Amino acid sequence: MAISENLLLKQLSGHLGKQIVFKQYGDKTVVSKYPDRSKIVLSPKQLRVNETMADANYEAKRILGDETLRNAAQVRLNVKRNKLYTSLIREYFKNLPAENK
Repeated sequence: MAISENLLLKQLSGHLGKQIVFKQYGDKTVVSKYPDRSKIVLSPKQLRVNETMADANYEAKRILGDETLRNAAQVRLNVKRNKLYTSLIREYFKNLPAENK
């Protein structure tokens, strides 16, 4: 892991070709290798939450894509437009039956 204060790397964040990762910590840019997650085994609960999050994401994007649904959700949740996506995700998880959480 290398720390850089190079002007070109300042404010750079993300990955490059799944080989190098750029992270921001305070005013420094940290460069590290892309993590190998091939041996990670998720528990059944983690898999269930991942599936639920995928469903919530699909539903939120569906609502955001339709202007009438988006406006109704914005009024119902009483949030600004830039906070609507996270509010829709929160609402989806809140309305799940207890056995799916």
